[in-house]
Amino acid sequence: VGGGGGRGGGKRGADATVELRVTLEEVFNGAERKASISRRVVCRGCKDIRQGSADWNAKCASCGRCPPEIRLVQRQMAPGFMVQQQEQVQSRDFCKSEAVELDALIERGMGDGSALTFERMSEQTPGVIPGDVKLLLRVQPHPRFKREGKDGKDLRTDISISLKEALTGFVREVLHLDGRTVLLSKPAGQVTRPFETLSLKEEGMPVHQMPSQRGTLFARVTVDFPTGPLTAEQRVAVERLF
Repeated sequence: VGGGGGRGGGKRGADATVELRVTLEEVFNGAERKASISRRVVCRGCKDIRQGSADWNAKCASCGRCPPEIRLVQRQMAPGFMVQQQEQVQSRDFCKSEAVELDALIERGMGDGSALTFERMSEQTPGVIPGDVKLLLRVQPHPRFKREGKDGKDLRTDISISLKEALTGFVREVLHLDGRTVLLSKPAGQVTRPFETLSLKEEGMPVHQMPSQRGTLFARVTVDFPTGPLTAEQRVAVERLF
């Protein structure tokens, strides 16, 4: 929770920061999420209702005293010498805890740590303008894709191919974050080296606030070599090739 300065000419309360876990799919495609928070609100009008009355039980039964308030008082320290001091006094107002649902619009291309601001939705205190709630996005690790590059606009993944495919060419389907299938390939006759990186432009992350622009998808290729010893026939076949 961070403090805030004055806004609108009045004393302003502290901002509150809340983390929201999101998936890489959600920041790739855009999404709408609900975020639930609990905050203190002032029970309007309850300070003028007698506790225990029918009106109190109907409107204010769930309310308790608001946190103590700070007020300035003048005190005489010596003849002709007055000082101004702060003192804590019991609030005349009543407060309660309220559950609130925030509608979070996750835009395409947003990054880890991006903040959504909900003005004046933080805790209420009598005589104080509520601060903001800042919803901080935390993008969770993905099992197949990793975001990288400048501004996080590129994606990286890994694919594996056989030794035969490495020598003769291959086509590999990759399921993308929006459900599409994209193709990574090497033409017949071209050799793929272990840990070689292939790329597809415009298949990376959307650029935030410019979602028509996309980064690059990079795929690191691992080659699955035979794990057991070659037979005599296999050795002869390899020697003939090379």
